Amino acid sequence: MSSMTLTRKTPDNLSISRLCDAFSFAPILASAHAQEWGHLYENWNQSVALADFEMEKAGSDLPTTWVIHHPSGSLMGSISVVKDDLPNHPELNPWLASLYVFPEFRGRGLGKLLVQQALDFLRQQKYPHAYLFTEDQVPFFAKFGFSIHTPAQANGHLVTVMKWTDSATPALRAR
Repeated sequence: MSSMTLTRKTPDNLSISRLCDAFSFAPILASAHAQEWGHLYENWNQSVALADFEMEKAGSDLPTTWVIHHPSGSLMGSISVVKDDLPNHPELNPWLASLYVFPEFRGRGLGKLLVQQALDFLRQQKYPHAYLFTEDQVPFFAKFGFSIHTPAQANGHLVTVMKWTDSATPALRAR
């Protein structure tokens, strides 16, 4: 197995796995993502979200989604790294996307663990920068080194595009 497919244990004995290695979580995750962000994409729903998850392949770099789950089998949250997340911005890639923690598990630092997982992956793959867009979480993402890049629209909704630059990556690499 490549290092991208290994399950990682957290200090609380939770597991962070690639979704392609724990695909039984995909239907419930697709439903949660569609409910949370369906308004930001034209014609995007649970079926489309599930089809997006099916594009992830073990051993590949993008797209990839990680899920955090409890040993009991409870899905707690997710984060993705994808290409072309915001329509009309093809020049911006890759994207940190879909940070989601189920409501009953919020306030426990799981979002922080997931963002760190995604940033570790970006560093490992030598991506010198990444983008995300958010409707209202600028202060949260700023804690990880993301800065405001530009305002934008996502399906008619105002969002803020943020950019992260890896200060440890010596040379920019085109992807």
